[in-house]
Order: sequence, then C-alpha cells, then structure tokens
Amino acid sequence: MTKKMRSTRAASEVIGVVLLLGITISLFAILNFTVFHFSFDPSVTSVNLIGTIDKDNSMIYIEHIGGESLEGNTEVIITIETSTETHTYRNSTSEISRDIGRWNLIEINPDKNDDKWDFGETVRFHSPELMINKYIRVDVVDPVKNSIILSIAL
Repeated sequence: MTKKMRSTRAASEVIGVVLLLGITISLFAILNFTVFHFSFDPSVTSVNLIGTIDKDNSMIYIEHIGGESLEGNTEVIITIETSTETHTYRNSTSEISRDIGRWNLIEINPDKNDDKWDFGETVRFHSPELMINKYIRVDVVDPVKNSIILSIAL
C-alpha cells in the first residue's frame, strides 16, 4: 500500500478559488470606478439645416427644417472666396434676429421663441456682390457645446 503524501508547498483548491474570486471582484471594482467616474460631454445638438443660394446669386438661405431649437449664441459664418481675396461674415442668431442690414431671420411664427432659431425659420444673408464662380462656405457653430452643426460648401 502506498500512502498519499500532501505537499505543503502548493495551495489547496479552496484557497485558489478564493484568490480568483478576490481578483475578479477587485477588477470589477476598478472597472466600475473607472466607468462611472468618467465625465461625459454634453451631447451634440441634433438639428437639420439646409443651405441654398437664390436664383439671382445674391442671397444665401439657411433653413432650419427639424430638430432642436438653436440658442441665440449660435454663430453663422459665411466665407466667400475668389481667386484673389476672401471675405468672412460672422454673426450670432440673436444678433441676426435684431439686424436689419445684410442679415435677417425670416420667422414663420413671430414671438414663438424670441432668442432662438426654431423649426421653419430661415436665416437670410444678402451678399454685397454676385456669387457667381466663387467658393462659398457656410458654417453654423454652437460655441457652448463646442461643436460644428453645419459645414457646407455651396
């Protein structure tokens, strides 16, 4: 008869299971801490805008056709480039609603949201020159969320 001898150097099966369970719980705790303490940025504004040029090539229209209302600090930037020079026009939507010069906001429901660009409203920009054979870029930027809402070449 041979007698089984236990080695004192190896860990028993119970101690091995307890160690693996402790490692698993520690990793889940670290993962939980990492995921739930991660700061998420605010979501980007969800809106649909369409930019067009009229048939006379003197007006640019940017129409709000759906999504969230845009705050008054939303910036509209229009860049008109020729082969020799570049002109950039920049204005916020709150200034556009009060401006009677080159920019204006065409509203479908006046006083609905005084300082916001809402569904169905159109920003109109009157160019000082005809826009034939020129590169025209329109950008709409939300400075609060630091995101570009629209960037299009017309």
